[in-house]
Amino acid sequence: MRIAHISDTHLGYRQYNLDERENDFYEAFNEAIDKAIEERADVLIHSGDLFDSPVPPIKALYTFKNALKRIEGKMKVFTVLGDHDTPKRRGMPPHKLFDVPVLGVGKLEWVEVDGILIAGISNLRGTLVDHLKRELSKFDTIAEKYRHSVLIAHQAIETHLPFEGAYELKEDDLPRKATYYAFGHLHSRILERFGEGWLAYSGSTEIVRKDEISAWKKNGKGLYIVDLDGDVTVHPIDLDIRPQIEVEVAVEELEKLVEYTKFPKQPILHITIKGESINRQHVIERLEELLKGNVLSYRHSFREVGEREVEIPKGPINLKAIFDEYLGDEKLSELAFELYELLADGNVSDAISVAERFMEVENR
Repeated sequence: MRIAHISDTHLGYRQYNLDERENDFYEAFNEAIDKAIEERADVLIHSGDLFDSPVPPIKALYTFKNALKRIEGKMKVFTVLGDHDTPKRRGMPPHKLFDVPVLGVGKLEWVEVDGILIAGISNLRGTLVDHLKRELSKFDTIAEKYRHSVLIAHQAIETHLPFEGAYELKEDDLPRKATYYAFGHLHSRILERFGEGWLAYSGSTEIVRKDEISAWKKNGKGLYIVDLDGDVTVHPIDLDIRPQIEVEVAVEELEKLVEYTKFPKQPILHITIKGESINRQHVIERLEELLKGNVLSYRHSFREVGEREVEIPKGPINLKAIFDEYLGDEKLSELAFELYELLADGNVSDAISVAERFMEVENR
């Protein structure tokens, strides 16, 4: 059996509120489907966050519908829900509009395909993490009956996301007998030996956040092809996505930015302008002159010479300690950490309420 493993396609995401960026996510997804067909995959596994929202735009649904038509009769499709496309409370996920198996909503679920076990559990967080661990503990007993087995999940593991409150599982919480762990949630590609098989995050198919750029430059974006016949092999397939580039340039050398505009697809630039006593209005006007029509979009920030920086330690990261060091104020540090935790869980309204209460107290 040959498996195509993709994840975190985030169909419907409209980065920087640009039509072009929404379309980029559809194009990356369609290219991934093309690659899976070219590689003659028997099974397509999607490890969650197929859609960016549990209520995606019509174009996202239409894109997925057309993809299913293209692979009909060629490969079977299995997916789990991610944290983005899981409906709130007891709503119905958008996947229900299509004849696509969504595995493990609330519990571990499995099927047998050509003698191979494919099991999955959809994203669980917060108070449900203990339940998640209990469900995962069932896998090894089931997998013992099969020569090869696949576990699909959309969760963060501590070793790869060592932030307080950011991961749900430690390595000790994972079963050991899977041939292939088809994981999603982390947007960077990861492939490593684990237990009796391979643990893989196929990563997002597009650059969703600025902090993914360095990993994309190193490892690309795309999918994994997994061969379960004979010796198990896993190899990456790259996608041709729009470049995003982080650039630091001295204020007197802005012309150098033109060097970063020469790509088949117009890039997105994230520019840090460094200098002393910067005339910001002049810089903004000059950026427009140099880049308009040559890039899809650019974001800029300024770093004055002598501006204080915080050194981020290696290993597990204590965000509260970083906030303490940078802000130098216990109240502000506590506020920043509380806002981070709320926003990381998508609780925007609660974060706004916390910020408003803080401002009310400070302004008394």
